[in-house]
Amino acid sequence: MTRNIYGLLCTAIILFISMCSCALNKEVQYMQDIQPGTLENSNTSLGLLIEPDDLLSIIVTTKDPELGTLFNLQPGTINADIHSSNGSNRSQQNVDYGYRVDALGNIVFPLLGEIHVAGLTRAQLETLIKNRILKEGLLKDFSVSVSFLNSRISIIGDVHMPGNYDFKDDKYTLLQALADAGDLNITAKRVVTVVRDKNGKRQVYEVDLKSRELFDSPAYYLQQNDVIYVTPNEKKAAESDSNASQWRQISTWMGLMSFVASMVTVVIALTK
Repeated sequence: MTRNIYGLLCTAIILFISMCSCALNKEVQYMQDIQPGTLENSNTSLGLLIEPDDLLSIIVTTKDPELGTLFNLQPGTINADIHSSNGSNRSQQNVDYGYRVDALGNIVFPLLGEIHVAGLTRAQLETLIKNRILKEGLLKDFSVSVSFLNSRISIIGDVHMPGNYDFKDDKYTLLQALADAGDLNITAKRVVTVVRDKNGKRQVYEVDLKSRELFDSPAYYLQQNDVIYVTPNEKKAAESDSNASQWRQISTWMGLMSFVASMVTVVIALTK
C-alpha cells in the first residue's frame, strides 16, 4: 500500500512540473499561431524611406573615371558630409562622403542642382537621378547607386546586447534587429514596444512576438531612429528588489509544499 501511495505521489509531482513547463514554453515561443507549410501574403512595404537629416551615399559609375568625378563627392567638396564607420573620429581612413538631406527634404547634387528626395526609396532616387542625367544629356553609359550611411535603431531592455545598431538594408525587420542584439533573454516578455518619431509626432507600437500578426504591424519594418524596448517579465522585475525576490522564493516553496501535502491527503483518503 505504501508503495502505491509513493507511486501516486511521484506521478502527481511529475504532472505538476509538466504543467509548469508547458506554461513556460507558451510564454517564450515566437509565432505560436503559424502552421508549418501554410502560405501567407507578405507585407508590401516599400522599404526604408529617405527623411530629413539622412546621410546618403550617391555614386555615379562610368567607363570614363574622369566623367565620374564630375558627379561623385570628393574630399573638400562644399556639400559633402563625412561619415566615419567607427563613430565621430574623422581622422580614420575608413570614411564615407555623403549628401545630407536638409530640413526641407532636399539635397544639392553636382550638375543637377537641388533635388527633393524625402519620401523616396533608395531605388526610386537611383531612377530619378539616372533619368535627370539622361534627360540633360550629361552621360550615356553609366549607373547610379544610392545607399544609406547613418540609419540607426536603438534596442534597450531585456536583451543580451542592448545598444545602437546601424543598418543599410531597405527592409530591416524587427526580428533582424532582435537577432543582432543577441535575442531576448528568457526573462523578457514576448510583447515588445517600438517608439517611432515622425514629422514631429511620436507613435508607440506594441508588437506581440507570439502571434503571426507581428508581420502586419507598421513596426515590423523598422525605420531610422526607431527605439525598441523589451520589457522584463514580472518575475525579473520583482527580483530587482531583494526582499521581493526572497519572498517570491518562499512563496513558491510554500505553494509546492501545500500542493504535495494536499495530494498526500487525497491519496490517504482514497486508500482508506
